[in-house]
This record gives sequence, C-alpha cells and structure tokens, in this order.
Amino acid sequence: MHARYRRRNGFGDAGEVAVKSAMRQSKRGLTLVELVIAMMVCVILLAVAIPAFQSLLQRSQLDAAVRQIMSDVRETQSRATLTSWQYQLVGYENDSGSPFNNQYRVIGRSSSAVAWPVDTVATFTSATQMAGNWINVNTMFPDVKLDTADASTKFYVSYDSRGAAFQINSFPLNVSHKSGQKQCLGVTAAGSIRMVKIGTAGCP
Repeated sequence: MHARYRRRNGFGDAGEVAVKSAMRQSKRGLTLVELVIAMMVCVILLAVAIPAFQSLLQRSQLDAAVRQIMSDVRETQSRATLTSWQYQLVGYENDSGSPFNNQYRVIGRSSSAVAWPVDTVATFTSATQMAGNWINVNTMFPDVKLDTADASTKFYVSYDSRGAAFQINSFPLNVSHKSGQKQCLGVTAAGSIRMVKIGTAGCP
C-alpha cells in the first residue's frame, strides 16, 4: 500500500532519494569558499564605512564646540541686558602660551566707572565685579582648538547694559578640529554672533 501511495503521488524510490539528498544539502550550510567570500565582503564594507563614521564623529564634535561658544556669547549679551551690568566674554587661543590657552570665561562690572576684573583672576563675585568659571575647550572638546583672526592671542567681546557690543577683539574666531575641518565665528556691530563663510577676511 505504501508503494502504491508513492507511485500515485509521482514518487518512486529514485525520486525519494533525490528529495532526501536535496534536504541534506540544504542543511549542510555554507562552504568554506562561501564563508571566505562573505568575510571579504564584510571587510570591504568596513573599510568604506569606518572612515566615513570617523569623519561624522569629528564633524559632530566640531559642531558641538561651535554651538557651545555661540550659546555662551548669546548668554553673555542677554545677561548684560537683564542685569544692566557690562559683561565681557574673554579667552585665549590655542597657541597663546597662556595657562588658559584654548579656554574662555565671562567677566563683568557694574558700570563703565568700574574697571574690568583681571581676566586671569580666580573666580569671584562682588558688589561691582565678577569673574566666572573658565570654559575649558581642551577638556570638553579635546580635538578642537580656537585661533584668533589676527596676531593677538586673546579674544573678547564686551556688551553694555543694553546688550550692544562696544569692544570686539580678534574676531572672527576660527574653530577647528585636528582632522582639518573648521568653522568660523564672527560678531556683528550689533553684537550678534554668527557663522562666517570660510574664505572671507579672517577666515582662511
């Protein structure tokens, strides 16, 4: 009866053997050659993807540094308007030779009748002056450096009690990554900080 069933369904002994052979081959898995080819394809894909991924990370770090600086300049301007004090964001470029190279901070005074605090003084606050903490670009963004647009190693922008910039030194500020990627920041006459196109004056 079993043999009649196989014949009725188009299977003979030879057909049954062929089916079982095909099933065994399907379970056999990949051959050594196939595995080697698959590994070579993976290696090629990684060779293409890794540099692109590294470039993306570098760009991300540079963009984060630029956003941080722009945010701090805007906050300095806003603080002057809100408190009626005068504030200055001041810093030193990467090759300044200063103990505070590649760093910046905010200092303030109650009016123009009061002298600015020494920019390297320890952090303090008094009735007429203040000096904030240093923002260390070396620590926050290790592969990013700040370079001034001229021979000066020090950069700053000062805002009066109305939020208008009345002292601007060594801007545009070049912000670059060790990979060679860079961006440039400038301050307008009104005191707004903005991106400056690479290739314009001060932004080689």
